[in-house]
Amino acid sequence: MTTATPPAHPPASTAPSVADRLASIEKRLDGLKPADKDRWDKFEKMSGALWAVVTFLVSVLVTGRIETALKERELHLENVKDMQEIMVQFHTANDQAAMSSALALGAHGRYAAVPLIQELQAGIVGHRPAAEAGLRAAAAIDHDVVCQQLSGVVGNRTRLYQFEVHESATRLLADLECVRAIDALARYKDRLRGATPATAPFTGVNFQASPNDPALADLDRVRTQAQAALTALQSVKDSTDTGTLWQRWFGGS
Repeated sequence: MTTATPPAHPPASTAPSVADRLASIEKRLDGLKPADKDRWDKFEKMSGALWAVVTFLVSVLVTGRIETALKERELHLENVKDMQEIMVQFHTANDQAAMSSALALGAHGRYAAVPLIQELQAGIVGHRPAAEAGLRAAAAIDHDVVCQQLSGVVGNRTRLYQFEVHESATRLLADLECVRAIDALARYKDRLRGATPATAPFTGVNFQASPNDPALADLDRVRTQAQAALTALQSVKDSTDTGTLWQRWFGGS
């Protein structure tokens, strides 16, 4: 009698179950979490240190500017105190003593520019050459500031100054080679071209007159001086530009 062979069992599947896969994924995620946390901690530490450095640099910069401004203010006050007595002496001096006072004022550089321009405005006979000499002395110390102040004279449209101040300012702009004033002088010359004594950007010297218009001859004097100054400055600029090109091309000195 033959015994029946029992059916063979199918081989067990070797593929991981869904539960095993989920467990494996969770394990991997758990392994990643500490690394991400470490990177975030490092970032927080670095950002804190970086912020401290930035704060320090900003504080140094701001403190430096404040200290510079305070020192500039203190220096300005010291110069004003030093110039006060000289300005009184200058205003009341004779022609010879006026020159000494003006040069003493000019030794204060930028701080002397406005007082010397105001002395020109006073129109005292014999003081004008001294005031111009003082402005030249001031420009030897603070050239750009003096040039800027003189440019402000020719740029003024409110008749703040009498015509001698304008004439002196245009002459000094040329003498001091204030090349940056070329555009301002060109506009000034154009404004004077069509001006009349009633529309001129300056008054006459006679402060008691009303209206205080300059004489036509005085207007023509300023026109002539403005044109001469503009021509001189343009020549200086052209010469400087040519020299710069020569150095670029040939390396000359």
